[in-house]
Amino acid sequence: MSSSKYLKVIFILFSGCTITIGQIVSRTDSTKSNSTIDQSDSLKMVIDSLGQRLDELEKHLKERATLDSLLTGFEEVEDTFLIPEDQRSRRKQLDALLQLISQRPGQLFFNGQVNAILQGNLPKDNQFSTGTGSVNLFASVSFENNIILLIDLEAIGGNGPDEFANTITSLNGDAGSTQSDEGFDQILVNEAWIEFLFLEDIFTVTAGKIDLTNYFDNNATANDENSQFISSSLINNSSFAVPSNSPGFRIRTTLLKRFYIQFALAKSENSGSDIFSNLYKIGGIGFKLFPLSDYTAEFHLFGYQHPLADNQFGFGLNMSQTIAGRFSIFGRYGCNEDQLAEWYFVKNAWSAGAQFNENLIGEPSIIGMAYSSTKPNDESLKNEKLTELYIRQLINRWISISAHYQYVWDGAGEDSKYSILGLRVNFTF
Repeated sequence: MSSSKYLKVIFILFSGCTITIGQIVSRTDSTKSNSTIDQSDSLKMVIDSLGQRLDELEKHLKERATLDSLLTGFEEVEDTFLIPEDQRSRRKQLDALLQLISQRPGQLFFNGQVNAILQGNLPKDNQFSTGTGSVNLFASVSFENNIILLIDLEAIGGNGPDEFANTITSLNGDAGSTQSDEGFDQILVNEAWIEFLFLEDIFTVTAGKIDLTNYFDNNATANDENSQFISSSLINNSSFAVPSNSPGFRIRTTLLKRFYIQFALAKSENSGSDIFSNLYKIGGIGFKLFPLSDYTAEFHLFGYQHPLADNQFGFGLNMSQTIAGRFSIFGRYGCNEDQLAEWYFVKNAWSAGAQFNENLIGEPSIIGMAYSSTKPNDESLKNEKLTELYIRQLINRWISISAHYQYVWDGAGEDSKYSILGLRVNFTF
């Protein structure tokens, strides 16, 4: 065979191998391409699945955070309202909490507080020591977004220094044993009310067993015996002739998102008999300046008539001012007509004080100081004067400890003096 024929045969064989190899490579590339596409689709499915899982986890964490905010105490709840809102059941800014509860209609939530207070008089000629403890359990539920039900159950042990100290005003606003005459501890229904909100909270109606001091004479700096002053003359005005918690109702309307007008009727005694007789009447107005700023100012004015004092009239006013978000001042004044003053034993009273917010050991700390003067109806008696200083340290979001010093001049209008050291531990859950 000639060389040219050999070259043709080699060329044909080479061409056949090239075509075969090309086909193999082409099929291999096609297979790889299809495999890459399959892997890309699979990776996309994994990413989409992870994204869905992350969305579910984020939603779960948000719900858990909201639930935790409901269950770990009321002091962490921020005030989201422009109106100087009510302090209810001794808890600040409960309306923000109730707004969260309203997002879960039909579900019952429980929260509570436990207080333990030790107090002792220092002078050797009249030394005494006392201990008190209280438990409050709050049950809250909403029915849709405009109906709220709250029940406050309370038990208290001990009467505090008032068993030993002769004063017009109480030296422990959280004292007052609920123990029966037979020595059995009792749980009382402190409050039980239902509230209706209309027209996007512009109009509010509250009915049931209510505490009028939660709606009138409320003050951002001096109004809560669980976290602020423990002297009753600094919790509410000493001249405020208000009945104990009893059946009643309150209506309130809000104007321009900064002003409110409210009115309430309540039984003068805690009884359901003759429900429309002996009704205590009270009305008030309030407004807030510079809301949502570090210089918020609140003002409240109210007047009342007491049926057990021939419907004689009394009034009160109070204010609080925050400065730079850390320093607050407050003031109160109240006065009663003569016949009401004779029945209630107090003609007029005033108080003033300040509060500082600091961080002493890395956690929030509050320093408060205030002075009050209470004038008895009997002109022969002196004005009872009291000052209190406290330092409250937050241990964590559930526990706080505060040290208190109280000094009283002319207790009960006489020449008696008391110098009392106290320690309060508060648990919120």
